Amino acid sequence: MEGIDKPLTHTLDPTCTGTSMYALVYKDGVAIATDRVCSYGKTARYKHIGRQYRVNENVIVAFGGDHADFQWLQNVIERKELDLKCYDIGAKLTPKGLHAYLTSLMYYRRSEMNPIMNTIIVAGMHPEPTYDNLVPFIGVITPRGVGYATKHVATGLGAMLLHQNMETVARSNDYKLSRDEAFALLRKCMEVHIYRDCTADNEYDISSITKDGVTMEQPQQVIGSWEISELNNQYE
Repeated sequence: MEGIDKPLTHTLDPTCTGTSMYALVYKDGVAIATDRVCSYGKTARYKHIGRQYRVNENVIVAFGGDHADFQWLQNVIERKELDLKCYDIGAKLTPKGLHAYLTSLMYYRRSEMNPIMNTIIVAGMHPEPTYDNLVPFIGVITPRGVGYATKHVATGLGAMLLHQNMETVARSNDYKLSRDEAFALLRKCMEVHIYRDCTADNEYDISSITKDGVTMEQPQQVIGSWEISELNNQYE
């Protein structure tokens, strides 16, 4: 009876977590950036931890929130991809299909009062109607199982700080930014973010998905500037 009266609640209290993510549709594909730290509360417990997972040559999944939950979710995605390969019909997970599946799964888990404590970004190139015509896609899923598609997204603290800036720049260019322009915007977002989020790290991953496949760049770093320290006069 004790187990019934007091069910396990540890899943509602994430331990090691990742913070904000940024993704953007540009002229030829999708760009996505995440930092490389898992925090234990406010402590940078595990550094050099990537939060992007390459599903196949057309899809990347990135996560914020509980790292253990995403490890379980990654195993689920791998099994789904393997199931398609086992049928040997040339099929593979598409970004829209994976987004729909994960939305249903996370909504089910939330309805069972056992939510997956992750915010998920599914980014990639979706075949419409065939793989001869690939179009950029970004889908977002919240821990409550709310899913939506968008052309730009910032999560976590970045949603408050930088989402409007991303939208302004992307819309002013009619979402036709070049790859270099999209990367420059995401790098600027990461720089602004790290100065303001105590759970962010200066090392980050930045990737792109185009019709030619997934390109995951080498980890990059934000080099801090001490010039801005002169603007902090709270001690006076």
